[in-house]
Amino acid sequence: MESDKISVGRLSFVLVTLSFVVLGSLSCSSRSRTNGSRVEVEVHPGMGIRALADTLAAKHVIGSRPLFLFYAWYYNYSNRIRPNRYHLSVNTGERRVLKLLSGEEPAVVTVTIPDGYTMNQVAAALGEREVCPADSFLSACMDTSLLREFGVTAPAAEGYLFPETYEFLTGSAPADVARRLMRQFFSVFTPLRDSSFIPHPSSLSPFQIVILASVVEREAKMPDEFPRIAGVFVNRLRRHLPLQSCATVEYLLPERRGRLSEADTKLESPYNTYLHPGLPPGPICSPGRRALAAALNPERNDFLFFVAQGDGTHEFSRTLTEHAAAMRAALGNH
Repeated sequence: MESDKISVGRLSFVLVTLSFVVLGSLSCSSRSRTNGSRVEVEVHPGMGIRALADTLAAKHVIGSRPLFLFYAWYYNYSNRIRPNRYHLSVNTGERRVLKLLSGEEPAVVTVTIPDGYTMNQVAAALGEREVCPADSFLSACMDTSLLREFGVTAPAAEGYLFPETYEFLTGSAPADVARRLMRQFFSVFTPLRDSSFIPHPSSLSPFQIVILASVVEREAKMPDEFPRIAGVFVNRLRRHLPLQSCATVEYLLPERRGRLSEADTKLESPYNTYLHPGLPPGPICSPGRRALAAALNPERNDFLFFVAQGDGTHEFSRTLTEHAAAMRAALGNH
């Protein structure tokens, strides 16, 4: 009886080994037909291992769906796959792709930073994609030695984390991630600034331009209104009028609101441009290319006020009387 058990065990081992050989050869033959490029694979929360195998096979990341499923079962990977948006090489292979998707090895993931994200929102996005811990990234953004590399005299990198789609390795060093976002900011901002031959109407410093751009970013919605809104703020700065920007007050609040209350506009902070004239002490978000261009080249107009219409557009006014009428009309539309 004991010898029979040994024979059965050996037979099972032989069958499993043969399965590996056959499936492995299928995988190799499939790999030989691909070109080695990279593809994007999004692993959704709750995505089943079979659906994932189908996706990976369809995109030629793996050559053998059965071998992938066997590895996932044998090494208990099914419950360790991490939802994320990955950039994987064609022909990565069944076992290695499981290591990448489970976090055993660093993987390339895609992270999109939308225009207008704050430093905290950027950190949260990076943490969610497992690029680096959010708190460690925030610490890197406040590292004075890192800021000095780029000539930033502000206490943090707020405003200098350029919004764009990036590829990062999971488990990246937070300082390297912050450095890359800041390097991208200056690769965009510097040419825009150098190509702006018209003297700025308010003679703002580069840092003040970034601050203005961040406010414009959070106020403007329609592409053609970015330079117009920038022009309104420049006009108010030149006349020493408070900006009265809702966006600067929203920066102080836990979450963005559709409309500020009167109490909100009385919050004591240098960022409250209802109470304090001039620009806020620092950027309130990461401005995109359009907002930076608008702040560098604001529209020359004589508007001093604008009010949101509720559809993404604004009504612009030259006088307080016109503005009061526009506000009544806007309230009537809600």
